[in-house]
Amino acid sequence: MDPSSPDLRDLNPASKEYLEAIYELEEEGQRILQARIGERLHLAPATVSEGIKRLVADGYVVVGPDRVLALTEEGRPVAETLVRRHRLAERMLTDILGIPWHMCHHLAEDWEKVMTPEVENAILDRIEGDPTCPHGNPIPGADSAIPWSDLKPVASMAPGDRGTLKRLLEDVELDGEVMRYLEDHKLMPGHELTLVEVGPDGTRTLEVAGDRVALGPHLADNLWILS
Repeated sequence: MDPSSPDLRDLNPASKEYLEAIYELEEEGQRILQARIGERLHLAPATVSEGIKRLVADGYVVVGPDRVLALTEEGRPVAETLVRRHRLAERMLTDILGIPWHMCHHLAEDWEKVMTPEVENAILDRIEGDPTCPHGNPIPGADSAIPWSDLKPVASMAPGDRGTLKRLLEDVELDGEVMRYLEDHKLMPGHELTLVEVGPDGTRTLEVAGDRVALGPHLADNLWILS
């Protein structure tokens, strides 16, 4: 990890949330619009608009003619550091402290605030396996294993298809009840799954670890596998 990570102590808490959301949406290959940020963070359009204006004024974000947002050269390392610290905090909570998988996303929001480059490196040295968060998303700045192009969503599977669950998009992580449901049914990175059938409403029945579990269309589109 780079010991010269930007100093985030004076950054507005709301600005941190917006920068993380922008980075994550870019990572997922989505068009970064204010409306999409509002959906992800469950914020009103007016609130998001004011937050983006602040980021533009601070030089972290630019708005294109098609209203698509992009990180500036100054904003990118800040957003990357925020996302890296959050995902490292999640790994520390699950791998080192034994916190349940479904709880780590929300708890990491407090731990990431007090992280330093030295702590980043210490956590990275302790974790095993791929350098990802517990939900399979790559830790920025580390040598991550599997590119998005090798993965596909559960929503694209046909009956009989098999795969290994690798990533959950950030949209899913924000819902604690959904995360608990996924953990209870072993829908976590590293588990093998088979699509059994697709219902008329798009609900998918999966077999995981010998049990069957149902996923609605939204969740099926947010869980990504390596087949």
